[in-house]
Amino acid sequence: MEILNNTQVYYSLGNEYTDYDLVDKNHIRDMVVGRFETLQPTIKDKHLYSLKLQLKPSRLDYHQFNIEILQDISRRITNGMSVLGTMSNRMYWSKNFIGGCRSISIVEEVTNDFPVFSLNYILYSYYDNLDITMMKQLVLRVRMINPSVKLTMNYLGRYTPELLSSHIDYRTEVNYDNPVLSKLGEKTIDDIYHNQFQRPRFIGELYKLKP
Repeated sequence: MEILNNTQVYYSLGNEYTDYDLVDKNHIRDMVVGRFETLQPTIKDKHLYSLKLQLKPSRLDYHQFNIEILQDISRRITNGMSVLGTMSNRMYWSKNFIGGCRSISIVEEVTNDFPVFSLNYILYSYYDNLDITMMKQLVLRVRMINPSVKLTMNYLGRYTPELLSSHIDYRTEVNYDNPVLSKLGEKTIDDIYHNQFQRPRFIGELYKLKP
C-alpha cells in the first residue's frame, strides 16, 4: 500500500473560517481498490466501465438545487422501480452489472461559475461492449429521472488494480470565494466542503462484502 499523502485545506464561508483540517486525499481511492481486491481472483477477468452522471446548476434553477437531488438520481437509476418497457431500473442494472462503486466529484470547471456535480460509477460486468449496447436505454432512463443530467459511459478494459485506481473520481475542487457559489446557500456549500470526506457507495456484489 502506498504511503498516504496529507494536504491542508482552508475553508472559508463569508467571514467565518474553520480551523485547518488534514485531509487524506487517497483514503477514498484506497477504500475502493481494497474492496475490489477482496474479490480476487474472480474479478481479474471482468470488464470495467465508467459511468458519469453530471448536473450543473444554472441561473434558472440554482435556488432549487441541493445535494439531495444527486442522491435521489443515484437511488432511482440503480435501485428504482421506474419501468421502461417491461424492465425496472433495478432489474436492468443488475442484469448488466455484477457490482461497482459510486463516488461524487464537485468541480468548478469555469472560474466564477457554478460547479459541476458528478455521480461517478466504476462498474464491472461479465460482458464486453456494454458502453455501446446500453447507451440508448440508459439515456432514456436517465431522462425519465432528470432531463438536465448529462450522461457519459466508457469501457475501461479488463480489471486491474492500477486501471481501477486511475479512474476513481472523487475530487472536490471549488473556490469558496466564488461569488456565484454563495447563491447555492450555506447548507449546500457545507455539503460541498464535506464531500472530500465522503465514503464511496458500493453496489451489487461489492455491497454485500463486509467493510
